[in-house]
Amino acid sequence: MHIKALHIKNFRAIEDINVDFDNRVNIIVGPNAVGKTTVLEAIRLVKALLFPRTQNESMQALFALGAASPHLPQQITIPALARNPSTPVVISIRFELSKDEITWLENSVPIIARGIIQGRMGQAFSNPTTLINFLGTPQGQQAIEAAQKEVNSAINDSKNDGRQCRVELTISPMTGPQSTDNPVWPTLLAMLDQRHPPGLTSFSYFPADRALPQGEQPVQLGMADAQAQLESHSSQPQTKYTRLKNTIFSAMIMSESGREELTAEFERIFQGILKGRRLKGFGLNHIGLLSILVEDTETGRTFEIDGMSSGEKGLILTFLLIERSVAQDGLILLDEPELHLNPAVCKDLLSFLVDGYAVRKNLQVFVCSHSPEILAGAFDNDECSLYHLESELMLTKVRRQDHTVIAEALRRLGTSESEGLLFNGTIFVEGIDDVSLLEAGFSSILRRYKIKDLGGRREIEKEIKQLQDAENRGTELSSRYFIFDRDELPTDLKNTKSTKILQWERRCLENYLLDIDILTDLFMNSEVVKNPLNNLGEVQKKLRELAFGQLDDFVAKQIYSRYQYIDPGIRATEIQGKSLNNIAELLHERLLKIMNQYSTIDESNWTSDFLKKCSEERQNLTSVWEAKWLNECDGKRLFNEICQKVQPKMGPKKFKIRVMNEMRLKPSENWRAINSLLSDLLAKNSETK
Repeated sequence: MHIKALHIKNFRAIEDINVDFDNRVNIIVGPNAVGKTTVLEAIRLVKALLFPRTQNESMQALFALGAASPHLPQQITIPALARNPSTPVVISIRFELSKDEITWLENSVPIIARGIIQGRMGQAFSNPTTLINFLGTPQGQQAIEAAQKEVNSAINDSKNDGRQCRVELTISPMTGPQSTDNPVWPTLLAMLDQRHPPGLTSFSYFPADRALPQGEQPVQLGMADAQAQLESHSSQPQTKYTRLKNTIFSAMIMSESGREELTAEFERIFQGILKGRRLKGFGLNHIGLLSILVEDTETGRTFEIDGMSSGEKGLILTFLLIERSVAQDGLILLDEPELHLNPAVCKDLLSFLVDGYAVRKNLQVFVCSHSPEILAGAFDNDECSLYHLESELMLTKVRRQDHTVIAEALRRLGTSESEGLLFNGTIFVEGIDDVSLLEAGFSSILRRYKIKDLGGRREIEKEIKQLQDAENRGTELSSRYFIFDRDELPTDLKNTKSTKILQWERRCLENYLLDIDILTDLFMNSEVVKNPLNNLGEVQKKLRELAFGQLDDFVAKQIYSRYQYIDPGIRATEIQGKSLNNIAELLHERLLKIMNQYSTIDESNWTSDFLKKCSEERQNLTSVWEAKWLNECDGKRLFNEICQKVQPKMGPKKFKIRVMNEMRLKPSENWRAINSLLSDLLAKNSETK
């Protein structure tokens, strides 16, 4: 029973998505709170309402979603399910059955027909005697024949359609939940699951909410345990994690083969993913408590399974249950398997799941994950498909492409293509403190974006151009935004569909922090700075003096750069892959150019000429800076220098963050200016989608 297509409309965070699935393991990724778990919950809700395994499953699923209450179980709260409460929720699933499942259905038509009749007749036929008496009547025989005909017709239609079938759940504010497709298939799918013993299921949900037990746990056997197992598959999936010891001891006690299978399964897990561990034994310890002993193979230390981390215990239980409780050809929903696990374990998790279970047992697995290690593994495994939930309207498959060149360019940018799938986009900034400043001031609009520090710009622009060239050739890339300081280097990069460029209108981000009113309040506060200033005028004077003190540096750099003297240094990109003869020729040619250039220098007049040009440039810049020094000065340098004078009772970085927070709370004009620029930058991407 594998899912081939899914359509979700107006369900919780999802507005309308339609997607086909073509692989055993399907990884769903996307930013936080976009609706990844909602996709799993939609599948679970269809299962619970249309073909439940237990009597409680339908209500338990609604309870878990907050759509019903134990006090009023028949009253469904539509706003808990619907994105728009005034329109119906529609969830349809197209399944593909295995050959064994089709064969079982064909051989079980009489049993299925009786189940259909009993279900349609309602509570009056819940008593076996009443059902038997009815089926013995002519009307009962006619009902059996009609039901068998329906079942055979549905099975034949499925065989002619590649063993596929479709079910659809519609939840309307007026009529409540209804099956709005072929009415026979929910019963057939329910029968496929109900044929298994209590400890086995065709459908199992592993939620992200996990409460693992500590210490002694009561172990049940017989009917009570069978019922608990049934409920844990899908009706109350969170109870799986409280059954760790019960699962182990039930297998140990029931049969000798169970002990052997359990030991083999522990060895599979320890050798495959939790390396460095070994099952030492299980039984009762010297004080009569149930004990499961694990050995650290490196140190020889033996400890109780309770001594393992939550992530390790969760992983053990997950794979034990997949092996012991999920039937051949089954379906698994697995939400955030990486919880409480370090990246080294996550790196092997997907391949272990695929090779050890999905392929061997022909399972279909849906995984929601935030782990870059799991995402990277999905790109490299032919049994896996990666799906990106971009928004409430778009769940799309990530195409496999030749990303060799792109991956190298992204690596040099300090990111990866898989990281781009976890967020709405990645924002690269130039200043070393810019990440903290933007997160402090604009978390409301940047919360679904990853912000990273570029650490420079000259070489980075080459990598960006390489990405844009690949995009122009048709390669699909996730969104990336580059925010540059203005400095003296206006960028010539242009926006593309996936790569957006913003250059601050002021020299750097710190220039926007030069908010005189905010700084005056802070610089006059003795609780904030050690050397407080007296008034607004003194603050303005100090800042202006420090800013104009930068003019000589600016002028000297600008005038000297106009001489365009050749740098004699070796450029790595020029000599890479060349022979020594070619390198020598290149360097010799450069030295000759330098000699020719230096021969034109008038040694007696160079200094006076340089000073004259600097004086003229300084005079021109001074008139500009009189009106625009807050925008044109080096804001980073100015903040460092003013902090040395007033000495904030915190580091310069924390002081900048304090200024940004004050600007946000006010909010000041400078904060509004940054907010407008960021909003425009991010809006450009949404317009291209």
